[in-house]
Amino acid sequence: MEKRKDFRRLINTTLAIRHFSSSASWMEIEGNMRNCCSTGLNAELKQQLKAGTILVVRTTGPSKGYSIDEGYRSQALVEVKWSELKNLLGEFRYATGMRYLMLY
Repeated sequence: MEKRKDFRRLINTTLAIRHFSSSASWMEIEGNMRNCCSTGLNAELKQQLKAGTILVVRTTGPSKGYSIDEGYRSQALVEVKWSELKNLLGEFRYATGMRYLMLY
């Protein structure tokens, strides 16, 4: 059963992600955005993140012509909703669903 409320737009662009914290030191997580909508995004990441984790997500690749109205954000504060291990052509990645909290 489909749980999505909004239409997802397919996109393949690179992301730079970091934990939202007041600490000056942080580790960046690399990933690829696979789709987005007005309420969130789906990405493939190199590491698993726990549901409820708050992150700053910044796109580092092209928008493929999508606009903010279509769900594309160049930078956003998000909450991880779920994360599942996937085998993608012999390489393991974590498919991760994120909900927008604050948009820049």
